[in-house]
Amino acid sequence: MSSALRRTGVQPGRLFDLYGRLLGPLLAGYLLFDRAFAYVHLPGSPLFVAEMMLGLGSVAAVTATRRFLLPVSNEPVLAWLAAFALWGLIRTVPGLATYQLDAVRDAALWYYCLFAFFVTAALTTSPDLLDRLIDQLTKLIPWLLLWLPLGLLLAPVAAAPHVPFSPVSVLSHKAGSTAIAALLALGSMWLLPGTRSPRSRAGWSTLAFLVLALVATQNRGGLLGAVAGMAVGLAFMRHRLGLVARAVLVVGVGLSVATLLSLQVPVKGLQGRAFSASQLVANVVSLGGKESPGNLGGTVEGREQLWSRILDKQIVDGHLADGSGFGQNLAADVGVYDAGKDTLRSPHNSHLHIMARLGVAGLSLWIALWVAWYWQLIGGCRRLARDGLHTRRQLGVLSMMVTTSVLVSCFFDPQLEGPQVAALLWTSFGIGVAVTTARPWFGRTSW
Repeated sequence: MSSALRRTGVQPGRLFDLYGRLLGPLLAGYLLFDRAFAYVHLPGSPLFVAEMMLGLGSVAAVTATRRFLLPVSNEPVLAWLAAFALWGLIRTVPGLATYQLDAVRDAALWYYCLFAFFVTAALTTSPDLLDRLIDQLTKLIPWLLLWLPLGLLLAPVAAAPHVPFSPVSVLSHKAGSTAIAALLALGSMWLLPGTRSPRSRAGWSTLAFLVLALVATQNRGGLLGAVAGMAVGLAFMRHRLGLVARAVLVVGVGLSVATLLSLQVPVKGLQGRAFSASQLVANVVSLGGKESPGNLGGTVEGREQLWSRILDKQIVDGHLADGSGFGQNLAADVGVYDAGKDTLRSPHNSHLHIMARLGVAGLSLWIALWVAWYWQLIGGCRRLARDGLHTRRQLGVLSMMVTTSVLVSCFFDPQLEGPQVAALLWTSFGIGVAVTTARPWFGRTSW
């Protein structure tokens, strides 16, 4: 294959370089437009953007197999990821004949992890890829932080235009995804301070906190995910107490003013929750397990009932160890429907979805994978600090912030099943492995 491509003028590794150049625009599209960017809407034949990127990565892996396998052979954590993906493939194959495209669609729960393999391979080809991504993110942050609150507030507007040939609104912003995007912007500004002046950083950080406050009125998972991500970042910062004090001051003053003035946005969110200080307080109080007003308690009870039914069915069917596989609608199988429609396909929790589809075996691999990843990242960041490789260390910390935010948030929302969040998660996974590696496959040692 490689010799044939050389005869046509395509050099091994060039496709991974192309993959790296397209990765920044892909992630920017998801951060800005969420589901509206998920696929190119053509009449009768949607072209999924993430799957096209994975297709490019797969072709690149065939044409430059050594570069693709080099990180995998050097990094045990990537071997754990390969084992998880292999088990996912094994449990997907039996459902292909019966469920066809439904099985492939559900398998996105595991196959989006290919983004991690492809970004590490791209880094072996182009070590300067991280410089490009940092530069692109720095330029994107102002536009992102200006657009996110508008997208979140305007998402419920029924008159919003739709993407051509699609029922998807151009304002299809989910609160959880918005929180992760705001956290990414906030973390990059404070971990890579050289990209902005102190005054600019303070101003944009205030706007990022405003976005997180708006999210907190709509989605408790997004709130918890953002808090968990910030806690990870602060654990690796020297002047953490000063940063916490300033953040608490900004949030406290803002919340006090909003409460005293009874500020409330005249529109409500997609679930009928108000954008107000009182709704934010109600969401925070509900995290303590107290009886919740409105639909907060109902959503928790509904998810618990759905999961208990799925688990009971797994036990009865004898699939607790290996899972139910892919293709069948797990919710419909236990008599739970989303507003009377056969559209709710999972337990509404990505971690429990892995348990449901891949069983105890898959969940065990999932837990082992993240234990190995955090072990490498924490140890690697400490080593990089001792060696004076500041930028690599900060990128490792940022990877942990984003990853932690996603893993916490998807306890409340099936985010790993869609590319809007999964592409960012697995790219962060791969970048974290690259910058903290102690092996020479990632050649950047100057920062």
